[in-house]
Amino acid sequence: MTIEEARKVLGLGPDDDPETHLAEFRMARERIAEMVRTAPNDTIALRYQDGLLEFDKALAAIREDGDRRRKEKVAPLVALVPHAVTGETPEPAGPSGTGESSAPARADEAVKAPQPDASRRPRPTPAGAAVEEEVVVAGSGSKRRWIGYLLLFALVGSVGGAWLFFYIQEEQRVRTREQLVTLEGLGAKLVEARRWDAAEETYRKMDELDPGSETAQLGRRSIEVGMREEQEQFVGYWAGEAIAAFESGRLEDAREAAAKVIERYPDESEVVELLGKIEEAQVVKLRDEWVARTREAVAARDWEEAWESRGGLAADLPDDSMLEVLQQEIEAGIAKEKADLARAGQLAAAARQRDAGKFDRQALEWLREAIALAPDDAEIRALYDRMASYTRTVRVPEDAATLEEALAGLRAKDRVVLGKGTWAGAVSIDTAIQLEGAGTGETTIECPAATGPAVTFLAGADGASVSGIRFRQSGFDPGEARFSTVLVRGAAVDFGDCAFVDGSGHGLELREGAVVTAERCRFESNGWDGVSVRDDNSRLVAGECESKGNFGHGFDIWDGGGAKIRQSRASGNSRNGILVDAATEGLELSGNELVANREYGLVLATGASGKVTGNLCRENLLGGMVVRFAAISVRVEDNRLERNGGPGMILEQGLREEIYRNNRASGNRSRAVLSGVSFGGEAD
Repeated sequence: MTIEEARKVLGLGPDDDPETHLAEFRMARERIAEMVRTAPNDTIALRYQDGLLEFDKALAAIREDGDRRRKEKVAPLVALVPHAVTGETPEPAGPSGTGESSAPARADEAVKAPQPDASRRPRPTPAGAAVEEEVVVAGSGSKRRWIGYLLLFALVGSVGGAWLFFYIQEEQRVRTREQLVTLEGLGAKLVEARRWDAAEETYRKMDELDPGSETAQLGRRSIEVGMREEQEQFVGYWAGEAIAAFESGRLEDAREAAAKVIERYPDESEVVELLGKIEEAQVVKLRDEWVARTREAVAARDWEEAWESRGGLAADLPDDSMLEVLQQEIEAGIAKEKADLARAGQLAAAARQRDAGKFDRQALEWLREAIALAPDDAEIRALYDRMASYTRTVRVPEDAATLEEALAGLRAKDRVVLGKGTWAGAVSIDTAIQLEGAGTGETTIECPAATGPAVTFLAGADGASVSGIRFRQSGFDPGEARFSTVLVRGAAVDFGDCAFVDGSGHGLELREGAVVTAERCRFESNGWDGVSVRDDNSRLVAGECESKGNFGHGFDIWDGGGAKIRQSRASGNSRNGILVDAATEGLELSGNELVANREYGLVLATGASGKVTGNLCRENLLGGMVVRFAAISVRVEDNRLERNGGPGMILEQGLREEIYRNNRASGNRSRAVLSGVSFGGEAD
């Protein structure tokens, strides 16, 4: 940078002396440095930093120019030092630079030297005396000259040295101050950028320049505060992500989020505890997957797959307690299959004895049960087809193009056989017919959700039987008066191996004294309950059924309804697995699995009499089982309440805890039994 550019940057006029403004320049520089430190964002800070660098360059140029001018002023004084001592005037230098005159010498001067005047010769003296005087005089003059030189050099050296010393000291202080200001701004920006190591190194350099620097101490404190703040933000964000993922069941995402915290801050005890819970949940999930696969294989009687699935659990969790349970279930399943085959043979033999070439309701019921027990037995199937043919059989689409056409003009005991495919529903049946499909994966009766139930059974259908059909609704009706997938009004109907899915309302609804037997049926993904039983004398008898993923309860017994539910499963429902809110006699809930429902596994709100025994309530969000005072007459014992999100059992105020001590609670999140609870609202 030229001196003219520097003067322009510093705002100096043509006649301004920079030396008189140094203090102002330093103050101006500190103000610019402060602007760098306090800039609201990095962009403005960098702009101010560029201005600071330009200002420093201008100051450096001004200082260099001042140094040059001072040297020029001192040089002539130093050149005059010897002449000031001797009093002699230096000869002007000739062209050769030797100090001789540049005028040419005359010829006679060059040839003849001047001769001394004889009359002015000194008187004779002793030779020794004359010589001594001359030597003394000559020696005295030389000594005085050198002493003068030394004194002058000492004087000039002391004055110049002192000036130079203080000048250097002042320059050093200015440069140190500038470095400190620069380091202070840099440290502040590094702290803001959370570059803790670089910031610490910057404050260490400040300590070297200014030991005990208060600014450096404040900077280190800001590093500590910033690091704590960074830790709180980091831990808060990733711990929150881990908790949210954990609560929503995304265990791998939860584990990764928690691991980020532990990797950086291993002493975060709450996250360490959460990570432990996540790992436990992963173990539980892994176990449940193997258990589900094994049990599905057992249900399908695929014993090879069942043993392989149990082996997978043994490889992943060799000490898991479920290994023994699964082994027992597989062995029990194999034994049951043998017993079922034997029972199927007995039923078929009994039906064969009653075969008189005409319709026999009892024989057909025996054969339907025999087919369910031994579905692969071709002989039993053939016997059923022969005895069922004694009534009128209408096949769709062979004998009738549609279900509605097939139902027209049917008489009691007639048989309708639906082939594979989807058939239009929204039909009503008021005759005791046999309705058969090719299986829930093959035959479907369907209608739009806003049209009505896929099938409605009226009072005249008392004695009807349905098997091997899936009932569903297409679309969704958000209204308050939604239709159920299947509605039974005042009739006794038997369902076997059927599915009730995707309804806007209930999957299966029992009204007006309906009595329904459901064996091996599935109720899934309905907008309200999987099964709803209401009105006086309506009753459900269910065995080996499953109700899952419904928006309401799995099984809802209320408003006068009654139920016997055994060996069934309710899982993943948005409310309770089973809700009983009806003061009816003969309630029976036994051997059911109520798992992972969003409220409770089982709620007994009311009940006149009955028993609840041998049920498993596991991993339900709010708790395992609720018993209210109005259900005091129901016997509740030998139930297992495991790993629920709330208490294992909740007892309303007035119920004594010792009455329910025969139930087993383990691994629940809060406590085994919570008693003396006052409920503020309705159970449903």
